[in-house]
Amino acid sequence: MNKYFIDDGISDDSINQMLVCFDPKIKNYKHNDTILRYSDDKIAVGLILSGNASLHALDIDGNDMLLETYSYKDMFGQIFYLPLDNYEYIITAEDDCEVMFIDYDHIITPCEKVCPHHTKLISNLFMMAAERAQSLSLHLNIIRQPTIQKKLIAYLKYVRSVSGVNPFTIPMSLSSLAQYLCIDRSAMTREIKSMNDKGIIRSSKRKFLLLNTDK
Repeated sequence: MNKYFIDDGISDDSINQMLVCFDPKIKNYKHNDTILRYSDDKIAVGLILSGNASLHALDIDGNDMLLETYSYKDMFGQIFYLPLDNYEYIITAEDDCEVMFIDYDHIITPCEKVCPHHTKLISNLFMMAAERAQSLSLHLNIIRQPTIQKKLIAYLKYVRSVSGVNPFTIPMSLSSLAQYLCIDRSAMTREIKSMNDKGIIRSSKRKFLLLNTDK
């Protein structure tokens, strides 16, 4: 999700005023650092300023499912998900990251200056929550596909539609893709090779070209 909820339809002057009101905190993280646990008491919205991060769901047996990846200007936080019981939700840094945090209360509570665009910002945030729900629905639809090939094709078609180009580069490593699709990495690698051999795709690491996805 690449819509920056603060600068969508809001002037630069108003953004600068609101950021003072929001009292944002900027933090830096190293690869594999935990950025946020959704079990934390304090609810915050995070904005990626640089680097990449990912949202993982861990069940009581320690199984790890990748739910989403985040890059520059992407938002994350507890408000975008309704956590299921017996799962822990964790945001981790995929590489060195710089993140801006804003307390949720600062966003939904009008400030003393009554910034004229504060209402627009709240509307943007709710639109992002709706988009995040759509993203989760898409993920569930992909992992429900009956075979590894169909899961790969469903995901690759989605990335192609978003990027608007073919070939395209997927926004995650192949290891992360296997996690996202809830499949074994070795089995996925074999299937990608088979799809190359059959002329369904042409791929090299994270770069893919869809050729004939009707097979």
